Amino acid sequence: MPTHWTYEAFAPGSDLLQGDVLEPTGSLRSILKEVHPHFLDPKYTAFLVVTQSCDLAVRKGRFNTGYLNIAVIRPIAAVLHDFLIQVCRPVREGVYLRETKSEAYRLLERVFNQNEQALGLFYLHPDVGSGIGAPSAALLRVTVTLRVEHYQVLKVARRGRLSSEFRSKLGWLVGNLYSRIGTQDWSEPEDRSKEMEKLVKACLEPGDPSYGPIWVPEAWVAAAVKEGVRIEQLDRDKVTSTLEAHKPPTAKEQVIEQALRILKEVASTIDEDTLGRLRNRLNNDSVFAKAVRSAKSE
Repeated sequence: MPTHWTYEAFAPGSDLLQGDVLEPTGSLRSILKEVHPHFLDPKYTAFLVVTQSCDLAVRKGRFNTGYLNIAVIRPIAAVLHDFLIQVCRPVREGVYLRETKSEAYRLLERVFNQNEQALGLFYLHPDVGSGIGAPSAALLRVTVTLRVEHYQVLKVARRGRLSSEFRSKLGWLVGNLYSRIGTQDWSEPEDRSKEMEKLVKACLEPGDPSYGPIWVPEAWVAAAVKEGVRIEQLDRDKVTSTLEAHKPPTAKEQVIEQALRILKEVASTIDEDTLGRLRNRLNNDSVFAKAVRSAKSE
């Protein structure tokens, strides 16, 4: 039985509907092996029925179509980088400018709210009872066409079903209609917005840095490149520390150093210990920091 609000229960003997989630069972894999062996790859963790429900209805033993279409489903974590490069500025594989992180956030908001039309993604929330084990997406541009004779195999492979309103949204996305199907957003009700924030953070700031995106400031990149660093040749786990080692001084640091330089010129007898104390004092003075920020924004 489904536990998440984007899915609903179905009777075991009921007809297939658009939005049914299919497990790659042995029988389904046997069919794919004959007609589309590429889709035997385990990276495709499930499939989603995208043929219209009216064409799937069995009337007097006959269908309105001779073919059935199913879209591949992959975990978000596995395809995230493929889509981040569409909206973020990559530095190298898996590394992006921090200044473009907001674009990634907006992309994932669209995906989770089922409003990402350009990339053809349909978000599927984890629900073991519905056959989805991790945050996933149906790639609506990557579909497998099977003959209607395979209907029973698909029916047996069914593990979940989208709720009515989300089936409608799926149909709209697949058909590229011009009217918007209203579905619940993750901000409705309010307590869901925090859950969506956690989803976005889990994608953009995963606990395992070996696969998640790395965000670095553009100034660090420019400074490192100027010093001859070949970022594309760095090991992934060395990117951040290497770029940070080449980061340029902040505006506040530059102002402090210029002020100390002038002070030393004016008061040539001032000792390094006193200069060091002045540097620390200025670094930790909130009023001074605020003044620098204000001057920088003018």
